[in-house]
Amino acid sequence: MFLRKFIILFSLIITGPAFSGQFDAKVIKVIDGDTIWVKTENKHVKIRLSYIDAPELRQTFGVRSKNYLTNLVLDKKVQIDTYRKDRYNRIIGEVYIHDDKGSIFVNAKLIKSGNAWVYKRYRNNRYLINLEDYAKSNNNGLWSTKNPLEPWEYRKK
Repeated sequence: MFLRKFIILFSLIITGPAFSGQFDAKVIKVIDGDTIWVKTENKHVKIRLSYIDAPELRQTFGVRSKNYLTNLVLDKKVQIDTYRKDRYNRIIGEVYIHDDKGSIFVNAKLIKSGNAWVYKRYRNNRYLINLEDYAKSNNNGLWSTKNPLEPWEYRKK
């Protein structure tokens, strides 16, 4: 019984903060409009922003989406709330910036600004869809063009 508890405790310690529910980090690199690298106290971790799907870099608005995210988070301290990894072993997470001016839910800001879609798995989430509808009705970002192609459709081609 003691050995079993020890193994469980040891496993939890080894996984470290990158797999816990919440941790602080500094953004060290932006890969594209929905993926970043962060540095925790002792490791670099790749984060895929949850709920969103940004245009691929070769898509219309792909580079703009990456630049928007870069301007928002690069070299800033962020809070990551994580709940799982994806099939590419990236940590899926909500990204927040907390400073003297207030708090920003980065994932939501990308949708509302028209720099990302609500990911197809979350199309039934009313809060997220309202943000996307706001971006559409205000012609923000990718919604300033006619019939923007969803990244999941682009990847099929």
